[in-house]
Amino acid sequence: MAKLTGAKKAAFLRRMAKGRLKKSGKKATKSVKKVRSKATKSVKVKRKSRSSNSMKRKSSTRRSRAKGKLGGILGNSTLKKVMIGMGASALAGTVVGMVAPQFTPIAKPIAALAVGGPIGAIASVIADGGLGAIGGILGQQGTSVQVGI
Repeated sequence: MAKLTGAKKAAFLRRMAKGRLKKSGKKATKSVKKVRSKATKSVKVKRKSRSSNSMKRKSSTRRSRAKGKLGGILGNSTLKKVMIGMGASALAGTVVGMVAPQFTPIAKPIAALAVGGPIGAIASVIADGGLGAIGGILGQQGTSVQVGI
C-alpha cells in the first residue's frame, strides 16, 4: 500500500474514525469547516513631529541631571555598605557599652561585618582608630597621645 499524504491522508483518517465510532455505537460528530481569518496588511504610519517648547524640555533635563548626580553618589553600592556598616557599629557599640563595656571594641567591627560586609567592617575599624582600637580587647595596651602646652 502506498503512503498517503495531504488530503488523501486526512480523508482516510476521517473514514477510520467513522468506522471506530460505528463499532463502539457512538454517534459521529458533524465536522465543521475551519474558516481562516484574513491576514491584515501592515500599513506604514508616518511619524509626526512633536511640537513642544524646547525651553521647557531643557529645564526638565537640567533638573534630572542634578538629581542624577546626587543619586549617583548615594546610589553607589560601596558607599551604601560603608554607611550601613558604620550605623550598625555605632548601634552595637551603644548597646554593648551598656551591657558589657569591655567588649565594645570587638563588637563594633563584628556588627559592621554582619550588616555591611567586609567593606562595612573595614570602615568601622578605620573610623574607630584603626587596628589599635581592637588591641585593647586582646590584652594589648592602646597607645594614647598626650599633647601638652
